[in-house]
Amino acid sequence: MSNNEARRHALELRDAFALEPTGLVSYQSNGKVIALADDATLQRCDELPATVDINRVSSAGGQIRIEGHLGAYRVSVTDQQGNSVTHRGDAVLDLNQNPLLTRELLPPGYFHAPPAEWQRLELERELENLVGEFDKPKYFDYDASICAHGVNGKVVCNQCIDACPAEAIFSLGERIEVDPNLCQGGGSCSTVCPSGAIRYRYPNLRDNGTRLRDMLQTYRRHGGADPIVLFHADSFAAQQYLQAYDNLLPLAVEELASVGMDLCLSALAYGALQVVLVIDAEVPSSAQDVLRRQLDWLHALLAGLGLGSVYVTLCRADEALPQVDRIDLAVPAIHDMPLQKRNAIYQALDHLAVNLKPTADRVTLPAGAPLGDVIVDAGKCTLCMACVGACPGNALQDGSNREVPELFFVESNCLQCGACEQTCPEDAITLQPRLLFDREIRNRARALNRDKPFACIACGKPFAPTSVIDKMQEKLKDHHMFGNQRALDRLKMCDDCRVADIVQDPEAMGGQFDPLKGFRQ
Repeated sequence: MSNNEARRHALELRDAFALEPTGLVSYQSNGKVIALADDATLQRCDELPATVDINRVSSAGGQIRIEGHLGAYRVSVTDQQGNSVTHRGDAVLDLNQNPLLTRELLPPGYFHAPPAEWQRLELERELENLVGEFDKPKYFDYDASICAHGVNGKVVCNQCIDACPAEAIFSLGERIEVDPNLCQGGGSCSTVCPSGAIRYRYPNLRDNGTRLRDMLQTYRRHGGADPIVLFHADSFAAQQYLQAYDNLLPLAVEELASVGMDLCLSALAYGALQVVLVIDAEVPSSAQDVLRRQLDWLHALLAGLGLGSVYVTLCRADEALPQVDRIDLAVPAIHDMPLQKRNAIYQALDHLAVNLKPTADRVTLPAGAPLGDVIVDAGKCTLCMACVGACPGNALQDGSNREVPELFFVESNCLQCGACEQTCPEDAITLQPRLLFDREIRNRARALNRDKPFACIACGKPFAPTSVIDKMQEKLKDHHMFGNQRALDRLKMCDDCRVADIVQDPEAMGGQFDPLKGFRQ
């Protein structure tokens, strides 16, 4: 059977695949339009039919602030004297030559129609159809419990905020918030998120991966060879590629930036010869930047597996695809696609490593990659465990419940987010992006630092790492509250013995403490 026939069966399965439904985001609009321009340009609104409810607002000489979305716009105009007027409406018609909103993905209900590009009939249809209730999918899920955005009052990770082309993500201190009305499903946020705290929902990763696996299995079962998976945005027509390559399997996604390392690696593990992401004119430049960064990390992983960068590549619309050699996968993966991106990445990498047998046990990754090691300077680290409390991935773990104080690390959990590095008071932590191919070692807890337990000088009970006590002695030896040896020795006591010694010390607290009455007034 030919590749064409095998592809026909694969694409039939692809098209029949039922995606898990998602919630809807609703907009209610009464069709009230705020038109913005100078007074002369606003006269063009006379050309629009009376059925369009227009509120003309002069933007000449004032500062304009546009907030909101379809059905709930607020336009504030502030004059040179600082006086501000706010106008409310359901949509915004921006008639200025340069748009007042410059986001790559504009909020619904915002129209930029400069006079030089005025297309009256098309604009009429758009504005007259703004009355009613409108729905769109909710494109994201967010799990604040694994978010690395903020820790202990510090902002650690801003990747989703920086990547969002719709400017729909905001900081709330130690977590983020996504405005579902502004979110246009760009997908960049889920691709850059190191933990998977924010993930693409329609279609979700599990659906995309399952559809991909089943499509490749069907293609092979009907005799197809060397399948190339072509990811492209819904807006792109892949017909030219289909005609040029009989082994091409196109898979449309809502937004190309939602395709990250998870899907690309899984495609190879499921048996694709090559993975191509097509960039057309509709893909925002910020999304292209996100994809190129993902491919930098991905290409380093592929090099560690003995594969060249052409096995997963970006391609401009209508460019010829680069040639690749056949990959010798003894058995393509059949595992179910998980919902979490990190699980998907590791699952695919483990399958590829077993089949391709890389010559080295690890590969170094470019800066910023979400996989890697943590290096602790034992000479600086006091095992205070501040890093453990800050780690959102539970990669750093407190081993002090054992006989000796220890800091443990599970590499597969590490997000390389930098929370530990920023939190460490001793500047003892350095990140090292990399991947260990050995799954068992990657998943095993290993000690990064350990210390002798310090025994209380009064009762002998171990109560703290020796390095912590030594550092406290050094830092506090000249403090006025530790001006004599007895007070300084209390730092070497456990909590109970320290309190008992204070009670018995006539010089404690400057003689102001009575053990029966407390502090003297």
